Amino acid sequence: MGIYCLTFDRALGRMDSHRLESMLKRFESIPLFRTTWLIESTDPIEFLRSRLNRAFGKKTRFFITRLSEPWCTDGIGPAGKWLSDSQRQW
Repeated sequence: MGIYCLTFDRALGRMDSHRLESMLKRFESIPLFRTTWLIESTDPIEFLRSRLNRAFGKKTRFFITRLSEPWCTDGIGPAGKWLSDSQRQW
C-alpha cells in the first residue's frame, strides 16, 4: 500500500491515453504532468507494473516508484492538495 509516482518516456497517443486512464480508474490517481501520474494503491508495485505493461505494451517505457514522507512541491496545483489529503495512505 502506498503512493506511487509513475512517469513515462513520451506523450501518449489517444489509444494509449485511453488504456492508461481505464487502468487508472481502478485506483485513486491524479495527473502531475503530461507524462507523470500519482497513484494510490494497496497493491504491490509488481502488480502495478504488470497492469502498466498491459496498458502500454512494449512501445512505451515507464518508471514507477513508491513515494514517502516527507515530500515537498512547488507549483503543481491540485496534485499538492491531493498528496496533502489526510485520507492518503502512505
